[in-house]
Amino acid sequence: MDLFKSPLAIAQTVARNIVPVVGILVYGWPAATILVLYFADTLLAMVVIFAGLMRYSLPPSVGEGWAARANAEVGYVGAALLIVAILAIPLGVALVFMLAPGNVDWRAMLADETFRIGMVMQAIAALWSGAGLYRALQTYTPEQLQMRRRFTLVFLRWMVLLVATYSGIFALLGHYSAFFFVVVYVATTMTIEIAPDQFLHAMFGGEEDADKSAGESIGEASASRHASREAEASPTGSPTSPRTKATPVAGRRRHKRH
Repeated sequence: MDLFKSPLAIAQTVARNIVPVVGILVYGWPAATILVLYFADTLLAMVVIFAGLMRYSLPPSVGEGWAARANAEVGYVGAALLIVAILAIPLGVALVFMLAPGNVDWRAMLADETFRIGMVMQAIAALWSGAGLYRALQTYTPEQLQMRRRFTLVFLRWMVLLVATYSGIFALLGHYSAFFFVVVYVATTMTIEIAPDQFLHAMFGGEEDADKSAGESIGEASASRHASREAEASPTGSPTSPRTKATPVAGRRRHKRH
């Protein structure tokens, strides 16, 4: 398999994800607001995954009326929100530390119309993604859709920010700490979209959800590079073939003189 996407796909991925960074640097977008929206995006992605799994495991009865089915659908989303709300506590504590050096005014952020519009857009995107997942689960199983892998990628992406938080580096950046975490989030997202299996192999606990062939390909590529270096160092150009030595002659045949 190919380890990475095509150059055009990589360029599109970079261009799509770099927009918030450009907006902060050029147009003065508040980095703290973007970071909070990234946190909301992470939680909503988890809600979609959990709700889809619950609907697949406990599907609504076909014989019941539309009101009962609608109630069941709301129950799936409500249960998923409850689970994610519990997960949001430890994940959100780190967010407070991320924004602390910049003295973020939370009240002003919540009152900002741009922030509210961003949250609405995140909710609409989550509903759209959830509807697509529901349709896909009518045909495929969670294993075929790699639901566990999706959750692992979403969770580990935020874990990268947690590791950066507990490293303490951001405390030295002061007002630019939120921008630092936005850059880390963007870089992690691009890595996941370009080379997800390599990202999972690099993260602790992610190898189980990585494509095994990707790990084999990495090993093969490493072995190939090692063999190439040996070939360049070998006088014969082959790392596996021994140098050909001249066979010593035990003695020369004497010619008779006539």
